Amino acid sequence: MIRYLFDAANAITALGLIFATTAIYFALVGRFELGICFALWALLADDADGMVAKHSRSRSALTAQVGAAFDGLADLVYAAVFPAVLILSFNAFSVPSLLAAVCLVLSGALRLSYFSAFGLDDDGFGRGLPLNNDLFVLAALFATNRYVAIPHFGGLLIGAALLLSLLHLSNFKFPGTGNWLRLANLTLVAAGSYALLANPLAS
Repeated sequence: MIRYLFDAANAITALGLIFATTAIYFALVGRFELGICFALWALLADDADGMVAKHSRSRSALTAQVGAAFDGLADLVYAAVFPAVLILSFNAFSVPSLLAAVCLVLSGALRLSYFSAFGLDDDGFGRGLPLNNDLFVLAALFATNRYVAIPHFGGLLIGAALLLSLLHLSNFKFPGTGNWLRLANLTLVAAGSYALLANPLAS
């Protein structure tokens, strides 16, 4: 099985999983902003592995099949498990945060399973809010909280998680893929990383 990691696209997926696991570590030790940054970089790896796979002409069908399953599991880790762990850790593993975490992971797993079975619609749109948007919401909330303290921030995170869980399973259409969407992701990741890592007290 290890030989599948020597495929370029799968190697990028593996790098994304390393970023995602590191993000979970930082969430558990209370370095939430840094954890979000690593998860955002895992998102970029997810975009990159798809582009590499698409342009790998010599890739076998079996390698592509393994890669698709590998990519789906990586998506679940960085875009559902990480946000769940972060909300649990930030709220000192309270019961309400456990409920929010369960909703995030369940909705994420179900949405990825639905996408694996049905894919995009004929018009290139998917159903429901893609999971990676959770990271953008977390980045925006934590970045804002660095500059202007948000009251009851832990409760806000729980509420946001519950709302996002519903949006993941909704039936509205959302753009599924495309270079402009990848460019938007890159822009948001760069802006989010800067906002989370820059010194808010610097002049």
